[in-house]
Amino acid sequence: MSTTTLRALSQSEIAPRYEITTNESWGTYHPSALQRLLILIARNSFLHRGKFRHRITNLIAKLQSPIDVEFRNCRYRIDGKNNLAEYGLLLNPLFNQPEIDFLIDGLPQGGVAVDIGSNIGLYSLPMALKCGPKGRVVAIDANPGMMDRLAENARLSGLPQIKPVCAAVGDHDGKVDLFIRKDDVAIVNVKESDQGLIPMRKLMSIIEEEHIDRIDVLKIDIEGYEDAALVPFFAMASEALMPNRIVIERGGPDGSYQGCRKAFLKNGYQLIGNTRCNQMFMRA
Repeated sequence: MSTTTLRALSQSEIAPRYEITTNESWGTYHPSALQRLLILIARNSFLHRGKFRHRITNLIAKLQSPIDVEFRNCRYRIDGKNNLAEYGLLLNPLFNQPEIDFLIDGLPQGGVAVDIGSNIGLYSLPMALKCGPKGRVVAIDANPGMMDRLAENARLSGLPQIKPVCAAVGDHDGKVDLFIRKDDVAIVNVKESDQGLIPMRKLMSIIEEEHIDRIDVLKIDIEGYEDAALVPFFAMASEALMPNRIVIERGGPDGSYQGCRKAFLKNGYQLIGNTRCNQMFMRA
């Protein structure tokens, strides 16, 4: 990723809140008739990516923003900024369907899910809906802006079982500075710094802090830090903490993060399938 596409997040942007960002109820920002028409056109088009997606979502947002939309029976408030996850759920009702279905199928009522790189809750909300009020979803993201957005979407959807955790995930506890991609407000790059304003945490540290004693499913997409997050975790995890199903972002020349792939093989995971952006693993 070229540094020319990045900018440092300011202290005011980084200050985590995890609180309701508005007091409006669901439907306050229902799309207008024209917006609904444009969404319908986009959803019935085979063009879900690239310039078409960028232009039509910008047009929809300019007509009115924020926008309240439903996706997989969950509620999302889209703020009109450049976020590819929002573009997807706005324009494509089948967005990331194989991956989300794969995780939900392995998540029982009362189950526990961990979402690393949770963004606005594209995975976290449907998983929370599936595991029910007695289940738990730990949603982790280094970007405080996305954590606020996720907390708001969880409130709108009536899903208090989602616990936002603002942290980068790596192989040691420390601190990081955040740099954000100009073409997507959700994606951050991290640089370790003793004066950093965002904590870097080991996954096991977060799991212990949240008193998690089992994990049914795990999703991870953290911009190339997958090995640093998962390899030491698997070296320490008990049997109960080994997720039955994992969705992980594709990486490396052959589509795999080598450290994760070795850890998966060592712990009895099998590659079930590949999508455009992700790999799906299941424990035998």
